[in-house]
Amino acid sequence: MAKNRLEKFTGSSVTGESTLFKVLHWLIAVLIVFQGLLGAANLRIAWLQDHLASAIVVHEEIGLLILLLTLSLFIVRVITGRRSGAGAQPSHQLWAKMVHGAFYGLIFVECAIGIWMMGLLGKGLTILAWHMPLPITADPHFAFSTVLQWHAAVALTLLLHAIAIQ
Repeated sequence: MAKNRLEKFTGSSVTGESTLFKVLHWLIAVLIVFQGLLGAANLRIAWLQDHLASAIVVHEEIGLLILLLTLSLFIVRVITGRRSGAGAQPSHQLWAKMVHGAFYGLIFVECAIGIWMMGLLGKGLTILAWHMPLPITADPHFAFSTVLQWHAAVALTLLLHAIAIQ
């Protein structure tokens, strides 16, 4: 039996490949649900509002982790040649491709909006103990009046999808 590209690359079997996909898929889904709850709590729970700087750092780091895991899953899919809806009816394959493409796109857009927001707030990015300023002119009013609403709308769409797949 011929080996697929992931087996050649990692030496793992198809079962290992399936496990890798499932673990990344469900880890991303759980983190998106947690991130949605944390984001909503940041805006509504008084204790978190009193500690908003710390809560935002946690939210930011989880968002970057989601980005890293999503990129990893996407790269593994490209390496393996795995296609959405494989084995399904042609019409279902098309829907699976469209939904997966939209979901990947929304995650990348959501992370880009979050990074842009951190720049607009003049905060830059914090990854563990490492801080990186962003070359974005601070504009907190625009961040909270407009960009936060975009961030929340995309987050809600991702959250609804993550909940629907569980």
